[in-house]
Amino acid sequence: MRRYILLAVTLLSFAVSVRGEDLSQYKTADELMQHLEQLEQQAPAPDRVEHIRQLEGLRAAMLEFENRFPRDPRRWDVKLGRMQVESARAEVDNRQPDNAVALQLAKEIVTAADATPETKTDARFLAARIHMEALASSGASIDAKARAAVEADIADFRMKYPDEPRTAALQLELAQFLKLRDPDAAMSILHDLQESKNVQVAAMAQQQLIAMDALRKLTKGPIGLKFKAVDGTDIDLAKLRGKVVLVDFWATWCGPCRMEMPNVVAAYNQFHKDGFEIVGISLDQSKEKLLAYTKQAGMTWPQYFDGKTWANDIGTRYGINSIPTAWLVDKKGFVRSTETRGAALTRQVKTLLAE
Repeated sequence: MRRYILLAVTLLSFAVSVRGEDLSQYKTADELMQHLEQLEQQAPAPDRVEHIRQLEGLRAAMLEFENRFPRDPRRWDVKLGRMQVESARAEVDNRQPDNAVALQLAKEIVTAADATPETKTDARFLAARIHMEALASSGASIDAKARAAVEADIADFRMKYPDEPRTAALQLELAQFLKLRDPDAAMSILHDLQESKNVQVAAMAQQQLIAMDALRKLTKGPIGLKFKAVDGTDIDLAKLRGKVVLVDFWATWCGPCRMEMPNVVAAYNQFHKDGFEIVGISLDQSKEKLLAYTKQAGMTWPQYFDGKTWANDIGTRYGINSIPTAWLVDKKGFVRSTETRGAALTRQVKTLLAE
């Protein structure tokens, strides 16, 4: 069964499972595990209701394995996977997952006599991801206790798993969180990663350093962004002072962007009347696909499009090297957050609108 705890930036793929499926047809642990592996390889449905059905179906199959084969060592991998599914289910419902249960499971696996070393490593990374999420939820300030937990995780992983890609992913995510709150610490992390023997990690750190330099210049004053939208509208963020604005870098071909879009649309529909605006910066190549998707998804806000994908003029200007990237701009035109996803977007918009 494929490992569920992957890079910090990796999305979990969920399975298509038929409602009410008769799982008793899989007589042995191997047969049921093979079924789970097949389910896991399916792509997530774009429709929210269907996506929920997928998650519940996958969760049911995992519980079936755990209940029927309580002594099979692979149950620990299945339990870890179920924690991921339940976390994703909570995100769909716009609620917090039960992280206390997940942390307890991680501890249980680390001390389990029949859990493999690989599974124990995955459990430790699950705990680290929860600690990272706790830090990310601390908003504009930094929760010192949450930061200490993340830094302890990273120090432990660097000693035990120096060549594990997820160790570097945690460092990159911490740098991402700190870049507006503690830029010097973020720069130190990135300079360290820039010396990595892993060429990909070194390149990502270099890209983040370039992006940080661009963002530092950006945060010295109000953002000055002008463009002509794909519908011909002239957009000037200076004219949106007094409103809270989300600048959203995305593309229709970006799976994580599409997964996040229902949250963005919901926030817009909830807060637009109160002074919340969105401007999209599309890294698409096809104008037709962009227009079709925005119409279908209910994205009524203006979009910048030049068809250059990663060479997008605005994205290049600001060092954008990953999407979705979203900046939340306050009423004075200052970028206040670069971590605006899921439930965090709603909380941050509400806070800035109240200022």
